[in-house]
Amino acid sequence: MKHTLLYIATTLLLAGCGQEELPLGEQALGYLSLSAVEVEASDVQLISTRAGETDDLIVALTPTGEGTAKEYEYAETISCPPGTYTLKIYNQAYKDKADAAQHYYKHTEQVVIEEGKTTTIEEQDQEQPIQVPMINFGVQLKLPEEFTNWFKDDYTFTVNDKKLKDGESVYFDYSEGVQIKYTLTVTNTDDETKTEENTYNETVAKGTIYVITYELETQSLKIS
Repeated sequence: MKHTLLYIATTLLLAGCGQEELPLGEQALGYLSLSAVEVEASDVQLISTRAGETDDLIVALTPTGEGTAKEYEYAETISCPPGTYTLKIYNQAYKDKADAAQHYYKHTEQVVIEEGKTTTIEEQDQEQPIQVPMINFGVQLKLPEEFTNWFKDDYTFTVNDKKLKDGESVYFDYSEGVQIKYTLTVTNTDDETKTEENTYNETVAKGTIYVITYELETQSLKIS
């Protein structure tokens, strides 16, 4: 099966953060530049999609050793107390555990923020942007325009026990060995009811939206 992999990333063109002298008595800060962070688009079959935007990204910094995480809204440059942190970047849907949404998440170890300096994070030893990938997978139903010429509108389509209508998408948590099982029940114009059950037999990949279509020629569902 041919998969079309679309990697569309919105590159953030950010200027370096200027360093300013702090008034006496104020806490000294270091700076974390996120100029090398990109949101990686999900892989999509049959349809196009835009890359996830950085607008709803959340940056969480947890001090190593003792300390609790502090969340920051995504910005070009974040100021925080100097120290060594574990960095996590995720979107609001991941934090909310939202069902009908793409979850983006990235975990990076050992980010060192130094007083009065700007730290830029990159993929370790690669000098490449940090990709924040989609970690769940989705399924979309896409019926042909001629579908209603053959069948009535009261069809029922379920995928992994979740119902979908034409053009809708649903998302699932990824785990090794997870399967996509889908069922379509339709009634044709002669009032004959037909049910088709299928299982996607290839390995399911996270970060992918699988588009299920209906072939009128063969009267069957398929993932292309």
